[in-house]
Amino acid sequence: MLDWDKIKSKTNEFYTDTTKQIKKYTPETFSKEKKFVNAIVISLVLMTMADKKADTEEVVASLELINEIDEIRDLEMTAEAIVLYEKHLESLSLVINNPTKWIITVAKLLSEIGKIKPYTEYPPMVETLLEYLAEAKKTVDPLEVDMKNKILGAIK
Repeated sequence: MLDWDKIKSKTNEFYTDTTKQIKKYTPETFSKEKKFVNAIVISLVLMTMADKKADTEEVVASLELINEIDEIRDLEMTAEAIVLYEKHLESLSLVINNPTKWIITVAKLLSEIGKIKPYTEYPPMVETLLEYLAEAKKTVDPLEVDMKNKILGAIK
């Protein structure tokens, strides 16, 4: 005799695992989850570099957050998110002394963050992340407040 509950359970488990794998390998242009991960990582980079310097504490805090965010972990994208963080951090570091290139690079990154606008569940999550980052530091730099407002403007 067939155990329908067991079959349903296994089918559901298989479906969940398959869905995760499909999302993992779906190009970003088709995956709202990957757009969200990208937006989170870019937000972390922009907040790290808001004052045009990357403090060790800020980088460590950002990397810890990447490791702790469930959406990144569920998609098994932690390693990719860290590489993306490093890539964007490096691209901003290279243009610190060139005001025009700095503005253009930041604008490009804000544009990338803006891709989550259509997905109403994601902007509040990014906003919560930004609030957490602001509270984590003992001092609030006006440049970080300005960058936070730019990020929020890009996603709302």
